[in-house]
Amino acid sequence: MKRALVLVALLAACRGSKAPPEQNKTAQGSGSAQGSGSQAKDPWQNVDAGPKVAETPEQRKARAEKALARVDAIQPKLAKLRGLPFEHPVPTAYQTTDDFRAFLHREIAKEMPPEKSAKVSAAWLHIGLLQKPIDLATAFEQTMTTQAAAYYDPAAKKFFMVMVPDSDTLLDTMSAHELTHGLQDQNFDLTKYMAAKPPLDDDAQVARQFIVEGDATFAMFLYMAADATKSDAAQAMMIKVLRGQIEQFAKMDLAAYGEMMKQQASAFENMDADLKKSMDSIGELPPVVVGPLLDSYMKGALVVLTAYDKGGWKAVDDFYKHSPESSEQVLHPTTKLFPKREHPKKVTLPKLDGEVLTDNVMGEILWNIYFSLWLPDQAQQASEGWGGDRYTVVKRADGSLLGYLATIWDTPKDAKEFADAYEASFAKRFPSKDRKHVVKLDGQKVFILDGDDDAKLFEKLIKGTKFS
Repeated sequence: MKRALVLVALLAACRGSKAPPEQNKTAQGSGSAQGSGSQAKDPWQNVDAGPKVAETPEQRKARAEKALARVDAIQPKLAKLRGLPFEHPVPTAYQTTDDFRAFLHREIAKEMPPEKSAKVSAAWLHIGLLQKPIDLATAFEQTMTTQAAAYYDPAAKKFFMVMVPDSDTLLDTMSAHELTHGLQDQNFDLTKYMAAKPPLDDDAQVARQFIVEGDATFAMFLYMAADATKSDAAQAMMIKVLRGQIEQFAKMDLAAYGEMMKQQASAFENMDADLKKSMDSIGELPPVVVGPLLDSYMKGALVVLTAYDKGGWKAVDDFYKHSPESSEQVLHPTTKLFPKREHPKKVTLPKLDGEVLTDNVMGEILWNIYFSLWLPDQAQQASEGWGGDRYTVVKRADGSLLGYLATIWDTPKDAKEFADAYEASFAKRFPSKDRKHVVKLDGQKVFILDGDDDAKLFEKLIKGTKFS
């Protein structure tokens, strides 16, 4: 799904980062990250904290406007750290949570109107990407709402602040993240990048999301470190120190993200009650919706750090001209993206009878999520070694759904591991064995018919699928 907004996640990006030295005497150097075994106090706890009293909308707006007034001072520092110029200052505005929710609802409705939402929801439920019926448009909206501290809108070319935490440090960090999106937009045209023509498949879209959010997260970390040390002269040292922190955060799973999101909500003493409820319930959102978005921040930052190691900001900037093509590449940047890209295979399915509900590419990231739902102990092994795929779900004349899936893997061993894991996952999905299906392993290829075992249909899938 194309992202209409570029949002900042209130996740581990701020939590676990060092406060200035006078606030954290145990730092391994000013602005550095704690090791995984550190028991240091959360540096965001009570940083710049104001009185814990209910504030009026006017007071909240006044605090937001005070934070936005500091943007003019943040922009030149950020531009120097990121190695990109601002063509002009990024316009800013405070937006109430009600206005933001209304805006987000309109944007989601454009990308996923009710009919499309119903079709894709039914298709994803059929092939096991969902464990229970949901409305995907609602789930996407709720997911984006949980990330709504602030956002940059490429259409309006404007940075909006929505939540106003009781911390100037956190406010400026949020601003640095979103202003980086402004830099990206002014230099590389985010709308064009995220809505490339011909239209991107979902997996390629995820890869680009990793670059956009990873770049902003990495730049935000640098800004935080430079602000904590009151210097940007030691950027190489800061990056070295931040590496461990980024790598640690990139390993977090959805459960850890969800718990951290709940803790982050405490930074907002006067948060809108509905938004707080949304942040607290992030762990209840379907992983297929929330997983790729959350991964794009920290795992994306690791991709950008890898590129920076190879060629500095020039190598990062090159992503906007020659984008990664798959989630596999961005999930394994040191082997699938560098030193040489491992390009995905294009898989084309034959023309199928019935109403097409959805037709797209799963990619390694969605296969990993699929197996995490049904066979968590084997999720990584079963999804790695991905080489390409395509899936289509059709609604037949009798109203039944049928899924066609064709995949190709790096080696016959990878293909067999996937096929065996898929069969085991299918048994978990349908313990009563009341769903027909067929799985065929053919060297590096695996074909799946989900919802029927008709030999002619399966033969059509196998003979008609093209790999290139």
